[in-house]
Amino acid sequence: LARRVRQAAEAAEEAEVGASADLRERAAARVRQQLTASVNAPHNPRGVSVAGSVGATVRRATALLEVGLIERECEARLLLLALVGGEHLLLLGPPGTAKSELCRRLSTIARLGYFERTLTRFSTPEELFGPLSLAALERDEFRRATAGYAPTAELLFLDEIFKSNSAILNTLLTLLNERLFDDGAKRERVPLLSAVAASNEGPESDDLSALYDRFLLRRLVAPVSDDGVLELLLGGEAAEGGSVDAALPDLREALEEVRAAAPSVRLPRHVALLLRDARAFVRE
Repeated sequence: LARRVRQAAEAAEEAEVGASADLRERAAARVRQQLTASVNAPHNPRGVSVAGSVGATVRRATALLEVGLIERECEARLLLLALVGGEHLLLLGPPGTAKSELCRRLSTIARLGYFERTLTRFSTPEELFGPLSLAALERDEFRRATAGYAPTAELLFLDEIFKSNSAILNTLLTLLNERLFDDGAKRERVPLLSAVAASNEGPESDDLSALYDRFLLRRLVAPVSDDGVLELLLGGEAAEGGSVDAALPDLREALEEVRAAAPSVRLPRHVALLLRDARAFVRE
């Protein structure tokens, strides 16, 4: 009896593994089929749809972000993805890899309120959140003059993020996670859309693990490769150009349309299966 039970359990396990593998194969085939269909879809030059115009605007913004930069296509797209999704992006890499330049370009292109600061272990809350308001102190109120500082920014760039100290850490965590700022006795909502942090190294202590978790998107930024340096020296197309001063007035509207339409998107089962397997692969 015990042998029969064991054999039945093994048979059930083999059937479950086979079914799971079959689901993965069908999911992969479905993805390949849809990708092929999207690539071979006929182009309709007449009456561009709203979705098409939004896509064109995002593609123009991506091209502007990449002007004059070599091997930074992925970082430019991640920056736009973070802005659309309302998430935060962490860029880990050595200095001189265009991390701050990408953020400045996006703020110019999208006409976003922008603030950036390089943090040190001796940074004070005034450097990030603004000085104390003298007018408020005369009224016996403890408030900050936040205009032009992090609490009023729509796009925030923080360099050397993991050198932040305990004096600003708690306020920064609330700002990033809840989009709220404690200004004296009042808790106010901030217009922050996305924050980008940069660092030459990862967090070195457990105290910074909560800050690390605030950044859903993370990217290791490598220096330009030897082939990229060769392209730069030869003056290729990617190496031409410099700073970007042009703005896309319709980019902000396009990003808002994408955010508004996101809740109505239904994730197909075959995509969910692939994401589940990818999560399991990363965990292992």
